[in-house]
Amino acid sequence: TAQLPSAAKPMGECGGLLPAKVASESTTADAEGSSPRLSSRDSVAADARTTVMMRNLPGFVSRKHLVNILAAEGFLGEFDFLYLPIDFETGANQGFAFVNLTTPEAAQRFQRAFHRFDCWCARPGRRCNVSWARDEQQGLAANVRRFRNSSVMHHSVPASHRPLLLVDGVEVAFPKPNRKLWAPRESFGNAPSART
Repeated sequence: TAQLPSAAKPMGECGGLLPAKVASESTTADAEGSSPRLSSRDSVAADARTTVMMRNLPGFVSRKHLVNILAAEGFLGEFDFLYLPIDFETGANQGFAFVNLTTPEAAQRFQRAFHRFDCWCARPGRRCNVSWARDEQQGLAANVRRFRNSSVMHHSVPASHRPLLLVDGVEVAFPKPNRKLWAPRESFGNAPSART
């Protein structure tokens, strides 16, 4: 099991995070055009979920841009992980992102705030769709385990293209890999999913 550091420091320095609980039940969401809704069968399990997937993001949105939008909507300090996959050839995002909120309550509010969101600063555009991330990607600890040994964390990948960890709204260093990282292949970032 991945061991996470224990103390947070300012941006650019090593810091720490506490692992979040990982939920294991499935959820359902309404069709586009209404707020996400959980089925009664899944409501108890979903109450513990914290990781969401944002879809249909405009290609011009960068990681920094997305962080600023989340902060402007009142979520600064309420999310501790964000990953916006980037196409390495074009520099544009792939249209989706993963965000882990610090509490299940914040995750519920996040879904209400960003489902059908289209105010991308001065450039209105696509309507965002928000749903729960897959069971195996629920919680901070699960996301750290998923990406700490991924090729997207290789030193050749720009920091702005990597997953982001935060504590109280301040960026902290990702835990070091515990095995050798290989540079991503040239086509990395062009796949339609975030599998690594």
